Amino acid sequence: MKTVSGYLCALAAGVVLSVGCGPSGEAEPATLPEEGGTSQEAPPQDDVEGAAICCNVKCSGTWHGPFPNVSYDICGKFGRYYCGQRNQTYQANAWRKC
Repeated sequence: MKTVSGYLCALAAGVVLSVGCGPSGEAEPATLPEEGGTSQEAPPQDDVEGAAICCNVKCSGTWHGPFPNVSYDICGKFGRYYCGQRNQTYQANAWRKC
């Protein structure tokens, strides 16, 4: 009897979760911004690409990089980790074009 009731509880929980977590079925209408006022246009892509900079790390006299996924505030910490993993001495980091 315990296994049957346990099976039924698990089945009921599965049904409740699958039905309760589904989409609502009613889509909210999209609201369009009014014309006029300030426009928020994206800058041209060529300007964004020209401004991209990446972290570069100097280990034992040799520069390594670019590392485009490293954020600005952790470039030094990443450099210490990167050089340490290669048994080299961390010397500096710099931001250069990617």
